[in-house]
Amino acid sequence: MFFLAVLLALAGSIDSAVIAQKRRPASNSEAWRRVPPKPGSPRPLKLPSAREVALDNGLKLVFVEDHRTPMTTVFVGIPLQLQPFKDIGALNNQAALAEAAADLLTEGAGSRTSEELAREVETLGGRISSTANDDYAEVIGSVVAENVERMMSMLADVVIRPRFPENEVALHKRNRIQNLVVQRQDPAYLASEQFDRVVFGSHPYALASPNPASIEALNREKIDQFYRSHFKPRGSVVVIAGDFNLARITETARALFSQWKMTPERESTSEQAPHQFPNPALRRVYLIDRPGSEQADIRIGGLAVTRTHPDYFPLLVTNAILGAGTNSRLFLNIRERKGFAYDVYSAVDAMRYGGTVVGGAQTRSEVIGPAIKEVLSEFDRLGRIRVTAAELQGAKNYLNGLFSLALSTEGGVTERIAQKYLLDLGSNYLESYRTMIESVTPEQVQQAARKFLSIERPVIVVVGDASKLRNQLESIGRVEVLNIEGKPAKPVQQQLTLER
Repeated sequence: MFFLAVLLALAGSIDSAVIAQKRRPASNSEAWRRVPPKPGSPRPLKLPSAREVALDNGLKLVFVEDHRTPMTTVFVGIPLQLQPFKDIGALNNQAALAEAAADLLTEGAGSRTSEELAREVETLGGRISSTANDDYAEVIGSVVAENVERMMSMLADVVIRPRFPENEVALHKRNRIQNLVVQRQDPAYLASEQFDRVVFGSHPYALASPNPASIEALNREKIDQFYRSHFKPRGSVVVIAGDFNLARITETARALFSQWKMTPERESTSEQAPHQFPNPALRRVYLIDRPGSEQADIRIGGLAVTRTHPDYFPLLVTNAILGAGTNSRLFLNIRERKGFAYDVYSAVDAMRYGGTVVGGAQTRSEVIGPAIKEVLSEFDRLGRIRVTAAELQGAKNYLNGLFSLALSTEGGVTERIAQKYLLDLGSNYLESYRTMIESVTPEQVQQAARKFLSIERPVIVVVGDASKLRNQLESIGRVEVLNIEGKPAKPVQQQLTLER
């Protein structure tokens, strides 16, 4: 008890001293504490050397030998080259097939059932997954280094000899439809879904997910046929990074993936032709009605750039200043000063054939009008007033920091190396990334804001209670009220008549 009393007394004395120190004004000798240190110049990026091997079937193998950790990651990227359709039904069917084919690759392959494949991966001390995004499908396997050859054998089966068993197709359909029901209850999902529909029109990028009818229409034969016509070795890439013997793993990978044969049907698949996206003639507000909502979700923006466009890096820096992080203009204005939203942001999504820049927020229904006007005001200010050197450098430091973090894992390295091939980014893309960020000037930021942050014809999507929001939104632009499926909503008077 005596020692406890002494310790408590000491703690009290220390706390009192700390409090007194906090109350005491800082002396001139400590003024440096208020000035953050200046960042040093970026160090050269030195990735482990990569060796590339091209196979006769058009597949590229890329080996990144790194013995710092006893793990190896294998990333298989397969360009999908989905086609635009004016028929929304055909667009949905294609999306459902691409999603199902990618997701089901790991649900049984070669001689293994789904359960046998999962059990063997677990026994090897690894994990495996497959999915598809807007531009390519990916299969990723990670395993302790001593088992990498066995893991690669399974990955080759998954990519080259998927089984698409009937029971797994049925399970995929049930789970996907249930998941879609959950998604459609999320206002943030509805806002992003409608934004993509308006911006991309009849392009595959317009669909956030397929509709229930297209999912229900799936069967094994359709999925297998889609796989055979779209999942091809030519243009695909396998990136292997980690702890391995280069000579031995090269021989193994060559033997396994040379079995991926091109067929005449696959050969006929060509690069997607340039696509004309919609060009809005005036400012419009798409209001998705969710009766009873106390808050509203906002998306404001439009078409931007592809990943290889010359304006990509200036727009990245512009976006970082506008709404990426807690030091961004949208955050400091709309959340901190105005208190309109708990979270507000902007984002650039640059893909192979198109891209978007968008500002988003969730705000109270009663301030939806002022919140949107403040977002548009920040769009406008970036195009009119030159950014300061400090603000510009802060955005560059933020982006370069994120880039370095992304390359801190084997998974991050393999994916970004694969993207160089899948998105035609160029062989020196990763090494030059930080230099390209650092080279962006205040004039380029201003030009990018003027080109891509339109205040005259932006796409504006709002999800919330239309009865509370419509009057405020009509002062911003022409309002089109939609239901949660994105279809024109019936006027309130018409609904009452139908109910009677």
